Amino acid sequence: MEIINKKLFLWISLLALLGGGMNAFAILQFSLTASHITGSVTRISTDLAYSNIPQLKIMLGLVSSFFSGAIVSGIMIGSGRDFEFRKRYGDTFIFIGILLKVIDIYFYNKMIFVFILAFSLGLQNGLFIRYKGMVIRTTHMTGTVTDLGVVIGHYLRGNREIVWKMKYYAINILSFITGGLLVGLGLKYCGRNVLNYMSLAYILSGIYYFLLRDRYYKTKR
Repeated sequence: MEIINKKLFLWISLLALLGGGMNAFAILQFSLTASHITGSVTRISTDLAYSNIPQLKIMLGLVSSFFSGAIVSGIMIGSGRDFEFRKRYGDTFIFIGILLKVIDIYFYNKMIFVFILAFSLGLQNGLFIRYKGMVIRTTHMTGTVTDLGVVIGHYLRGNREIVWKMKYYAINILSFITGGLLVGLGLKYCGRNVLNYMSLAYILSGIYYFLLRDRYYKTKR
């Protein structure tokens, strides 16, 4: 079972890498963040204050798209807050991979593109993943950085049994940063072709999940 847990965390780290890459793409191509909804909600307030209607529409579109993705995630996964090896997790990431390819073909450099990115990240973020009691999110790092800080505080107070949590939170953050770095370099040297790699990576993450799921159920027999 420990091998399954390690492979599961590898999959989670891959999702964080992809989440970081998606958000980096939105920032570099549209100067917008597709997953950081706190900033978008704040911009709605300031745009209202200054009557910046064009920017207000964009912010409302981003928040609504992310929110819609979360709703679809809830429909697909169903009730229950504990992670289980359900088939729909793999289906979701294969769907996102295909969706990226579709918007690359039909909507590249159009504003609807970043809205669909936000929808995809809302869908991904809505997948509640609990790893060894830790709640893992893979599209933004606010909660993860907070959790790492709290765990370090506990360690400084003398709790030496949580070093493994520090390691896993740190790896998750580094994975997110690496995703942004790879997409940044990809845009710099490959241009829009980086979307083909992102699409393929999402599809492969779904396939990897199905292989891991199959192995998990074989160990349960």
